[in-house]
Amino acid sequence: MVFYEKHKKFTYYRVITMKTQSLKDIIKVSQVFASSKRLLLLFILKDEPMSYTGIANSFKRFGIAIGSSEIYKHLNHLLEEGFIAKKGKSYVLTLKGYKAVQHTIDIIKTPPTLPEVKLSFKDNE
Repeated sequence: MVFYEKHKKFTYYRVITMKTQSLKDIIKVSQVFASSKRLLLLFILKDEPMSYTGIANSFKRFGIAIGSSEIYKHLNHLLEEGFIAKKGKSYVLTLKGYKAVQHTIDIIKTPPTLPEVKLSFKDNE
């Protein structure tokens, strides 16, 4: 990433690099949020552990068409990434999954407020 900064008499830039692992982590998390059904699955598990049947019934109650192979695909992805765990026949949110739900709620509640921008002119002496 390159950021340009203005100094009193000249413009310069600095390069900020991200570690490769950080980029991989960002991409992994974004893949969870890239699917609305996968994200909804986290919300379904928010209040209590649930079996596959309970999860399928929840999607039906929401009026969302989803097949069993698609549910398992999303469950497996969330298991692999550590957002949920399986206890017996039930799926449960991990702390990571719980935080994903909480932060999503925070984002939903946050208004799209713009920052205040002020123009100022300086003499070029």
